[in-house]
Amino acid sequence: MTVKLTHWSILGAALLVFMSCNSLTIGQETGLLNRDRPAVNLGGWSDEVAFRNWKVQRHAIIGHSRLLDANGHRVTFGSYETCFAAFKDATKDLEPLPKRVVIVMHGLGATPWIMNGISKYITENGKLHVENIGYASTLEDIAAYAKSLDHVIRHFNGVEQIDFVAHSMGNIVIRRYLADRDKQVHGPRSPIAFGRFVMISPPNHGAELADTVADLTADSDLLSTAVKLLAGEPAKQLATRGGWPELEKTLVTPDFEFAIIAGGRGDNQGYLKQLPGDDDALLTVETMKLVRAVDYIQIKGLHQLMPTYEEVQKKTLSFLEHGYFITADQRQPIK
Repeated sequence: MTVKLTHWSILGAALLVFMSCNSLTIGQETGLLNRDRPAVNLGGWSDEVAFRNWKVQRHAIIGHSRLLDANGHRVTFGSYETCFAAFKDATKDLEPLPKRVVIVMHGLGATPWIMNGISKYITENGKLHVENIGYASTLEDIAAYAKSLDHVIRHFNGVEQIDFVAHSMGNIVIRRYLADRDKQVHGPRSPIAFGRFVMISPPNHGAELADTVADLTADSDLLSTAVKLLAGEPAKQLATRGGWPELEKTLVTPDFEFAIIAGGRGDNQGYLKQLPGDDDALLTVETMKLVRAVDYIQIKGLHQLMPTYEEVQKKTLSFLEHGYFITADQRQPIK
């Protein structure tokens, strides 16, 4: 095993991430169809349509859909057709989306709330319209998440340009979406153009720790079952000795401006001695880099918390607005 971490330490870390990513929604609803309280999202729902915080979502396991209003309250539940019809009726008098929209996406094991802070910052300080997109990050595979993202974008009526901001595995979902779009996997391309893309802590060359998860899920004991539930198929796809070589073939490097924000300690040690060089307690700094990035910056921090740091939020908005993190002369492209 390349990364020598104990099984139980990995499970404990996974549980901590899972609980932190979902603690704001647990217990907010007393019934499956309760419409008076915000709906529970334990990561099982993927957005299929998003419009000014209204969402039509599909559940990864049961396949049913639900419509949430702008306050996160469930409006209806059932087939996609039923929910989409209700969505069109409920939103018909709302102001159309602007011509430029920023799509924000979370990473593995998280839900959209982890990106609420950076979404709010971009909206309030940049006056840009943000759609914070969620997906069932542990229950399906990268291809399924890319398909859901494609479905969301195809319903952006009137939008002419999309910018992306993603954390961790969300970057891989977007890279797969772009590849599928180029190949017209889900039908003819939408006419939308792409502006800029900020990758926050992206596993652009796989994730070494995912190898350990893949090793654990190969067994059939209680620990392996728990890890499978927490990490799911995506962890195996990101494993450098597992699914990554095949997954990487299905990704593209964006052909529009993108930049990378890495975490870590800023030294040659990192937080985990089991990983080579600097790391952010999950990924090595080197695995985050991607050739053709027009700017790169490292901000000291832990992987799961990166989107919550004010400095990350400031640098993200700067790139969306200007195409650089600090100044044009101080850009650090990856060649």
